[in-house]
Amino acid sequence: MLMGRPKLNGFLLPLLILGVVLVFLPLLGLEGYRLRLLSLIFMWVALAGCWNLMSGNTGYIDFGPVAYFGAGSYCTALLMIKGGLPFFLSLMIGGCICGILSFIVGLATLRLQGAYFAIATFAAAEALKQIVLEGDQVLGMDFFGGAHGLTLPSAPPGFFFYYVMLFIMGGVVILTALIHKSKWGYGLRAIRDAEQAAELAGVPTFWIKVRVYILSSSLIGCIGGVEAYWLTYIIPDDVFNVMRTIQIIIMTLLGGMGTILGPVIGASFFTLISEYLGARFVYDYLIFVGMVIVAVILLMPRGIMGALAKEGRRSSWLY
Repeated sequence: MLMGRPKLNGFLLPLLILGVVLVFLPLLGLEGYRLRLLSLIFMWVALAGCWNLMSGNTGYIDFGPVAYFGAGSYCTALLMIKGGLPFFLSLMIGGCICGILSFIVGLATLRLQGAYFAIATFAAAEALKQIVLEGDQVLGMDFFGGAHGLTLPSAPPGFFFYYVMLFIMGGVVILTALIHKSKWGYGLRAIRDAEQAAELAGVPTFWIKVRVYILSSSLIGCIGGVEAYWLTYIIPDDVFNVMRTIQIIIMTLLGGMGTILGPVIGASFFTLISEYLGARFVYDYLIFVGMVIVAVILLMPRGIMGALAKEGRRSSWLY
């Protein structure tokens, strides 16, 4: 099923203005903590947007995005360390490997629904983590680095990752908008609203799910590869940490699942509030973060974008 050509006139202008501002910020003196914070926001927006492509549109709650985040991190690191390949080539190959991996996992899990799909994807992520942790010991070689992880080559200056993360975030948002207004997007939402009825209407639901799952997972793998090079050091307990999955889901729910800008708003809000409270309540900030999340969900059960739509301020490019 080919994607139709969406009408994005109202969407492109605000996006372009914001994009131009963000591109020129480092040139105007943005540096240090603020540069890193914006880069971090871009990363989480991209991750939430990728997860939203699959789960927000289809209603299939994926609890295993860290499988591809971690796989992308390790593929990029290993290709740079063991293969001596440049960063961007390693990143693209890592994304392709994550796409192949997600195709295999998707064939096995996307016939499941509800809690069964969520549990299966969570199990796949944990299994991959254990492979990376124990693979060297089982095979008797030094490849993944075990629990000690891997050290990557020295990273470029911070503005390099600022622009890379900005580019990926912009690409994910634009891709979400294109899919949202396309035949593919309508098919995905038909799966979310009434999958059996969509099948009876002739929609190839299984393969539509497989395709968006591969796309989402490949992009998540690329983001994992960028973060690995950014931090220059990775360990399985970090890149395969289930808390990343929980954070991605919370961000998307806060902004509004299935919307174009929901992940942008939710991820930005969550990252900023976590940084603000973490700086002032070093040991207890998670309590306050949890209270804020509960309050937002109680007051806006459909997320921030859902609340805006309910208030009558809905715009086709926002929602």
